[in-house]
Amino acid sequence: MRSDDHPTPGLKRRKRAGGAVALYWVARADIVATGFKPETVRLHYADTPADLPLVSAACQRFQAEMLAWSAGQKQDYTAFDGTIASLSRRFQIDEESPVAGWKYNTRRSQLHVVGTIEKAFGQRSLAALGLKDFRRWYEAAKAPKKPGGAERIDRACKIMKMLREMLRYGLAAELATEQCTRLLTILGATEFAGPRRRRSRLESHHVEAFIPKAIEAGRLSLALGTAIQFETGMRQKDVIGEWLPVPAGEGAEGFVLRGRRGKGWRRWANGLTWGDLGRDFVVSKETTKTGALVSHDLKLFPSIMALIETVPVAERIGPLIRDETAGRPYAEFAYARDWRVIARAAGIPDAVWNTDARAGAITEAEDAGADLDTIRGSVGHAQASTTARYSRGAIGKSKAIAAKRQAYRAGENKP
Repeated sequence: MRSDDHPTPGLKRRKRAGGAVALYWVARADIVATGFKPETVRLHYADTPADLPLVSAACQRFQAEMLAWSAGQKQDYTAFDGTIASLSRRFQIDEESPVAGWKYNTRRSQLHVVGTIEKAFGQRSLAALGLKDFRRWYEAAKAPKKPGGAERIDRACKIMKMLREMLRYGLAAELATEQCTRLLTILGATEFAGPRRRRSRLESHHVEAFIPKAIEAGRLSLALGTAIQFETGMRQKDVIGEWLPVPAGEGAEGFVLRGRRGKGWRRWANGLTWGDLGRDFVVSKETTKTGALVSHDLKLFPSIMALIETVPVAERIGPLIRDETAGRPYAEFAYARDWRVIARAAGIPDAVWNTDARAGAITEAEDAGADLDTIRGSVGHAQASTTARYSRGAIGKSKAIAAKRQAYRAGENKP
């Protein structure tokens, strides 16, 4: 992983237990010999083009600090100086930090938030911070990107949430314990307006309009993927899969994509395959988010089986959902992009997303009279409260209550 636009001085790769490859920044041996520390810094990034800018920035920063130390400034990266920047850097490289356990996609998005925090107010001392600072930062973060645009409340909330995460780490790692405790207490007692929950859901009439339009456009993959998502309530990722970094040193077996400029590889994983359907068309799959095992008998869904029957038996091999234009699983974001084209042709509002199929499935199930705990088990949620958040505008319980009240007024079921 190299690029003239993103130099990576001091970058080294090391194999870890199990054959995985980790990235490290390594100090020059001659400077280490004079007493510079640390000799190495673990970089919690993937060896991919997408993470190259982050890797480059980290390597250049550590390299500059090493050279400054060598020139007489004697900066020690491991020393905590009480600023947000030093807390941020320890948070990113410490093996005991929660960052070490983040999944690839989580790490990529969350470290972007960390970088925003460090860039915006990294030089501020923890001891000098207070409620007014947090309020000001929140207001600045949620401001529209352009005058007259929508407020970016979600962005502001993510920044405040990450600040809490970093401070909790600082407390656990015994870095400025008193200040971390003080600031966490302030944040815990402060409310920041959060983004409104999504209220949109994909409904059965949307799906019925979408499928023929997708077939007409030659996109059986979109029709089948949407039908499975809506009928089973499975997450988009669990149906179409995702692209994960191929560790350095491993072969490019399976379905792989080369990164930009020919750098790095990603391998398709976690999506449904024809083999998952088996002979009886019963799918049993561990979900990518919680690891819960969910099972669905596809024979119970005529819309799914009708689409499956259009695929010749000889072609039922490999990934279930393939991009017809590329001959492989959909690249990142391509599924949602192509889905929107068909959705507009089918008259589905832009406010309704493909990922709203899960909410549509859960809402319809509750309207049909299924209790939340049963629905929870079918979609793989750990808690019924999570399932309830996906139920958007269900009136099944309201109908049942209304019927009981009317019966009560008519003299039925009275004590």
